[in-house]
Amino acid sequence: MGLIYKVEDKELLKTRNEIFKEVGIPALMTNGFEPDSYKTSWHGEYDKSSRGYIYQFSRISQEKYLERIEISIISGEKWIKIFLNIFEIKPNLSSLSLLKDFDGLKFSGLAFRLTRIRLRSDDYKGPPIFYMLFLPEHKLGSFYTKRGYNKEAEKLRKLIKSDMENVDGFIERWHQLFFPVKIDWEGNLK
Repeated sequence: MGLIYKVEDKELLKTRNEIFKEVGIPALMTNGFEPDSYKTSWHGEYDKSSRGYIYQFSRISQEKYLERIEISIISGEKWIKIFLNIFEIKPNLSSLSLLKDFDGLKFSGLAFRLTRIRLRSDDYKGPPIFYMLFLPEHKLGSFYTKRGYNKEAEKLRKLIKSDMENVDGFIERWHQLFFPVKIDWEGNLK
């Protein structure tokens, strides 16, 4: 019997996915985000190639901005990675359901990664050493006991809930860093 409490990768993956499903999704939905309407979107299905879960959410603001949030929860990691990107969509879009017949794969392209930020990682001001050492992350921290594991899971749950409830602050920060790329409904650059 070891002195340190160990948790298998499968259990870590399950815990992080459950946390996001329990608190992240309801908070995003309350803020007007919906599961992506594109026919190629991921809605929390297990992906064998990445060995994890991927979620994609969007909302329209001012009928011209497509705000996209992609979440990846991958086996072998301790993070819930949350990425934000915003696009100016032309012609204007009144409902996400209009996108259901289109392929959304282009949003994963390199051209769009230049304006994508990872929440709690890419959006801080100041020297990186400060936030790397002192500010919270979307990660299960270190633990040595079962109680420590449960405590870290609860900290992650509270942080995900808080950040998804206050996602508009991250969107505001995104607008300070970037200008939206102009696209059509299929994700082609305009």
